[in-house]
Amino acid sequence: MRLYYNGIVVHQSQSDDGMIEVVDLGDTRSMHFGTFPRQSSMSITTPHTLELTYTEAMMACLLLNENPEKVLVIGLGGGSLVKFLLHHFPECQIDVVEYREDVVKVAHGYFNVPENDSRLNIYLGDGYLFTQECFYRADDNYDLILVDAYDHIGMAASVGVQAFFDSCAGLLTSQGVLSINLWGSDRSLFNQTMTRINQSFDGRTMILPVKDKGNIIGLAMMHTVTKAHLKKLKLSVEQQETKFNINLPKALHELTRQNRSLITRLFW
Repeated sequence: MRLYYNGIVVHQSQSDDGMIEVVDLGDTRSMHFGTFPRQSSMSITTPHTLELTYTEAMMACLLLNENPEKVLVIGLGGGSLVKFLLHHFPECQIDVVEYREDVVKVAHGYFNVPENDSRLNIYLGDGYLFTQECFYRADDNYDLILVDAYDHIGMAASVGVQAFFDSCAGLLTSQGVLSINLWGSDRSLFNQTMTRINQSFDGRTMILPVKDKGNIIGLAMMHTVTKAHLKKLKLSVEQQETKFNINLPKALHELTRQNRSLITRLFW
């Protein structure tokens, strides 16, 4: 097999949706869609840990909802977010929507995503259509919605439209949070997407840039965060960090710094 940034390609497959490569480098296993950027990475010895900084940043949503009971994940990849949640929240029910069947097969075969876990449901399909169907059925509510729907080209177009964010807001519980991975280097698309998220969530949004990366995490909340809640976060974040080990104190600091005008409006 050919070398890939000094790693070894242990799996390579091609479908109508594109290429998938799995690359091992030491204890790290990564998924690629035929291009150099890593779509997902996993520690082979501790598969539940979050290896990429943007996935850690996405889980900053735990600052705003610390004990989710039901989660929707749009975009499976190597299942990093799913494994993290299954490990730390044993009572949590997780629904996953993934467009590519071959991604699901590789996630099961190479990335320790369980095939027979009663807490995990994986649906093949489009994230936009899934949320629309759930919204109109009015039979599902989620504490967290995590959106990381990228291919080798960019974010799936259907999860960037206004109707998608409207349905996400409609599916969240009263304390629910949307966390979405966005690509900040495309400033026009980023601004357009955040404008739509703001509209769906009545301006209750924050951004969390990922250090030294092009990723920016958008967070949108169903509830208004109060000054008292902010103080509670400062007191409890160290305890959370001991449990999760995902740089939550830094995330809280960056959220405060990056969203000072929003925080001033909401908290004082």
